[in-house]
Amino acid sequence: MITALDSNILIDIIGGDPHFGETSRAAVEMVGRQGSLVVSPEVVAEFTTGCGSIERALDALDALRVTYVGLGLQAAGIAGEARSRSRIHRRITTDYLIAAHAARHADRLLTRDADFSTLDVPGLRAVTPAQVLAGSGN
Repeated sequence: MITALDSNILIDIIGGDPHFGETSRAAVEMVGRQGSLVVSPEVVAEFTTGCGSIERALDALDALRVTYVGLGLQAAGIAGEARSRSRIHRRITTDYLIAAHAARHADRLLTRDADFSTLDVPGLRAVTPAQVLAGSGN
């Protein structure tokens, strides 16, 4: 089982978010035991912003045993198609890129943003930490 991680999950952990940090950490540990963890270029960029430095971001990814997987031309096209189908562009293109990366390179996306499932990206399976910890994110 391959799980793509969203930047909000990683920022919760590295930032020690008092509300979401422990739940996100527990969910990452659980999905990490079930298989490999991957991130997209967009997640690395957003996560690095939250960390304040590339060194801190890369050290955290290494400690969590997270692998970087490039987006790829197919996933980029899938993201563009999904965004073009959206009648209301309330989501930024980066969200579609993260979703398409997960759909193309993973079995699921671990995110706190349950609205990812509304992006109309074929093959995307978004799960929240609460779903994973309750056993319904498998």
